Amino acid sequence: MKDFVGSYSLSPSGKRVLFDARGDIFSVPAENGEIENLTRTQGIREIFPIWSPDGKNIAYYSDATGEYEMYLLENKKGVQPKQLTKGSKAWKYTAEWSPDNKHLAYSDRTLKLWLVDAVSGNQTVIDEASAEEIRDYSFSPDGDWVAYSKSLPNYQSALWLYQVSTGRKHQVTDASFSDGQPVFSRDGKFLFFTSNRDFNLAFSSFEFDYLYNNAGRIYAIPLRNDGTTLTRYKNDTEPVGDEKADSIRTENKSKPPLKVQIDFENIQNRIVALPVEAGNYRIIGAVDEGLLYASGNKVMRYHIKDEKTEEILDGAGNGILSADGKTFIYRSDNDYAVAKNQTGQKAGASKIDLTNLTMKIDPRKEWNQIYADAFRIFRDYFYVNNLHGVDWEGIQKNYGAMLPYVPSRFDLDYILNEIVSETNTGHTYVDWGDIGKVDRINGGLLGAELEADLSARRYIIKKIYVGENWNESRRSPLTENGVNVKEGDYLISINGKDLTTDLNPYELLENLGGRHVELTVNSSPSASGAKNYTVKTITSEHELRYLDWVNERRAMVDKLSGGKIGYIHVPNTAIEGNRELFRGIYSYNDKEALIIDDRYNGGGFIPDRMIDLLNRRTLAYWHRNGLSQPMKTPGIAHDGPKVMLINGYSSSGGDAFPYFFKKTGEGKLIGTRTWGGLVGISGNAGLVDGGYISIPTFGIYDDRGKWIIEGVGVYPDIEVVDRPETLAKGNDPSIEKAVEVLLNELKENPRKPVLAPTPPDRSKWIETEIK
Repeated sequence: MKDFVGSYSLSPSGKRVLFDARGDIFSVPAENGEIENLTRTQGIREIFPIWSPDGKNIAYYSDATGEYEMYLLENKKGVQPKQLTKGSKAWKYTAEWSPDNKHLAYSDRTLKLWLVDAVSGNQTVIDEASAEEIRDYSFSPDGDWVAYSKSLPNYQSALWLYQVSTGRKHQVTDASFSDGQPVFSRDGKFLFFTSNRDFNLAFSSFEFDYLYNNAGRIYAIPLRNDGTTLTRYKNDTEPVGDEKADSIRTENKSKPPLKVQIDFENIQNRIVALPVEAGNYRIIGAVDEGLLYASGNKVMRYHIKDEKTEEILDGAGNGILSADGKTFIYRSDNDYAVAKNQTGQKAGASKIDLTNLTMKIDPRKEWNQIYADAFRIFRDYFYVNNLHGVDWEGIQKNYGAMLPYVPSRFDLDYILNEIVSETNTGHTYVDWGDIGKVDRINGGLLGAELEADLSARRYIIKKIYVGENWNESRRSPLTENGVNVKEGDYLISINGKDLTTDLNPYELLENLGGRHVELTVNSSPSASGAKNYTVKTITSEHELRYLDWVNERRAMVDKLSGGKIGYIHVPNTAIEGNRELFRGIYSYNDKEALIIDDRYNGGGFIPDRMIDLLNRRTLAYWHRNGLSQPMKTPGIAHDGPKVMLINGYSSSGGDAFPYFFKKTGEGKLIGTRTWGGLVGISGNAGLVDGGYISIPTFGIYDDRGKWIIEGVGVYPDIEVVDRPETLAKGNDPSIEKAVEVLLNELKENPRKPVLAPTPPDRSKWIETEIK
């Protein structure tokens, strides 16, 4: 079950670990002992177990009632779990215990933060989210305060404190910055948190453009306005008489119960930064020495008394702390280990042995649970609360009639696909769970098209794809230095094996992807006079064929327009599409007009940054003596007319791109209506066996308050259908129309060159009147 672990937590002393895996809760020894399955409930899913600080109870969620409820299980042999909450109807996130073991806090997909009485199960709403889910919350050491962060109308998050004893909440920071991960110090004197407050300018390598990154630091708020500070004033003095003995006797006296007190007046003025560099930080938890946190792939500790940071472990990007603060559990790749809150910990040491984390699965019971869970999760994460008006319970009942006859997990996925399609929603996909998959073996490819010459019984190298050999994803083996292979040559043998049309040439390249092979080629179908070349194969020709397709269209545009128009294809709105757009603008911003090709755009990010680039206009020119070409602001911009090509495969971000293009007035849309899938996915709960249903969590509407694009698409201004038989002949009707439209625009509004004025003569007085 190691591959199906959903969550994990550490016991108060760090001696045992709780895992939820494949629907059951397991107690696993950190070092010595046996693994125990605490629940053993086939067809019921239990998740997110967490030990109470006193070690007496384990809280977790179970769907035994048909909805996820919180349960308590005493840490004793033979006890039955106690259902703590009732009437729930939403997916729940990990709970947090109060240090006094009296309460738990959790958030769920009702977008509320809840407080639960650990005895009665009574629930109180602490707060409700407005822009983002409330996902970070923690208790004060006396259990009377809950600290959390919440987004405000400016989309920045502020810190809040809720007092359990009074039911009152207080806003602590003003959301001028993005604050989060609040954690109380163990002595109750400070509230630690992370915040993005550093505006670290990072410049682009391509142009005068910049952004701000690595903006985070860890901060602390002294909760009392009594002079408490992280950095104390130090003044060495010599004790007189028996002052030293008195101080020892004072320290040995019993301490009164901890009571956290907070002075809210001017609390923001007391914020101080820990002495750490700006970066990205994850707070693990408060410890006696100060604070445990992670940065990069290291676990660090800030030691309050010594006023210094210490490296605890190199090789972990996060961790979960035990209640006593002495140990923490972390994950490294697919392994789990427990480390001590001490310097000098070694990554991978004290690895938890999960060899015997096993269970017997009843497939039909598990499939029934997956079926029910899929309906709940889809309901809880869907971007509108009416599920597009469908009868969700009725659909569950109708399709559920087939469950007794489902013969395999694959068939269950087939049913789930049919179910989600009932909502008529884009971006709704079913990804298989525990279904055996065949390992892919990469064959070798040559970056070329081969054609059978049946009369000679040999293969001809018909086409060699031109690549960009400095880029591994676009490396073309037959064009590399020292390989003198030409189109029209015959491929005589591969690795000494004679190749005739009786064989499939790719049989000889099987399992040779990314490997060196010897090719024997000749200008004639004979082995006599042939030459041998050693080439390194590739495993995919996708990028080479894509580049060839783009270059063909770029050449077509160049020829039809007489070099006046530039062409840029944008394959998606993710990393590759942004790369192609920026690369294209840098290369072709000097063209009089541009064609932006959005056809076959597979989406990705919301393309507002891409439209920002196209929407740039030159604001000013700068003359430099002796240089004929002026400097411009911005340095890279295109001022001429543009059009965008679209079709039915322009999808998701490829739908948004033309919509933004038209909305910002960049130019006309040419082609056919886009796909019409513009609801977004941002992650949601998965299924018990690793399966997943991607659920749209946000949908687009305009400034009139109208739903747009989803299920409809974006219509062209000029409709052009690229019929397949026309494309097969080497023509491209959309490009031909685009060139026609842009040439007409250039004819009607020709771009006038901007020339530097005559150098000014200011030997006497300024030549224009100042008003």
